[in-house]
Amino acid sequence: MSLVSKKRVIVADTIIDAPGDDRLEQIFFHAARLFVEKGVGNVSMTDIAKAVGITKAGIYYFVESKEDLLYTLMRWGMDVLERDVVEPAQQVADPALRLETIIRNHLLNIGRVQGPFGNPITILVDEPGQLGPERQADIDARKRAYFRFVRNTLAVLQREGKLADVDLNVATFSLIGMIVWMARWRRPGGAVELDQIVDQITRIALGGVLKH
Repeated sequence: MSLVSKKRVIVADTIIDAPGDDRLEQIFFHAARLFVEKGVGNVSMTDIAKAVGITKAGIYYFVESKEDLLYTLMRWGMDVLERDVVEPAQQVADPALRLETIIRNHLLNIGRVQGPFGNPITILVDEPGQLGPERQADIDARKRAYFRFVRNTLAVLQREGKLADVDLNVATFSLIGMIVWMARWRRPGGAVELDQIVDQITRIALGGVLKH
C-alpha cells in the first residue's frame, strides 16, 4: 500500500505526503496523526472517518479494522527503515563507516521532519502491543532483523580490534535506543537544528563503542 500523493505536509513529527483524492492515502494520513495525538486505544474508526470526511462504513470499504490499519502503518515504517537505512549501509564495506551510516541515516529517517507529537511511525513501530499475536510477531521479527544487522556490524569491529570493551548486546540496544528516542523528544523550532543533533548524537554514539 502506498502513501504517495500530491503534496508534502507535516503530520505530527513526520512529513508524509498530503492526501489527494485517494481515500486510502487520506485514511493513512489522518490515522497516523490521531494514533500519536490520542494513543491507539483512544482512537476509534469513527474518529478516523470524521477526520477523513467520510462515513464509518466508508472506512471499512478500505480497511478491515483499526488493527489492520495500524499493522499496515507499522509495516510501512519498517519498509522505509530498510530502504533508507539498511540498504544504503549494506553497500558500505568498512564496518566503522557502515556503523556511522546506520546511525546517521536512522536519525535522519526519524528527524527529517517534525511536529508537536513526535515521529508517529517510529513511535507506532516501537509499540506493537496493540496488534494481535501473529502481526505483533511479524513486526517484532523485522525489528530483531534490524537489531542483528547493527549487532553484526559491531561484531565485525570487535573482530578487527576496533570495538571498545563493551558487550555486543548492550551496545546494540543502547545505540538503537539512543536513536529511536529522538522520535519522542525532538520538537519543531528547537534551539538545535536537525543536522547538529544528528552530528552530536552520532559523535556520542561512536565515541561510546569505538576505540579511540
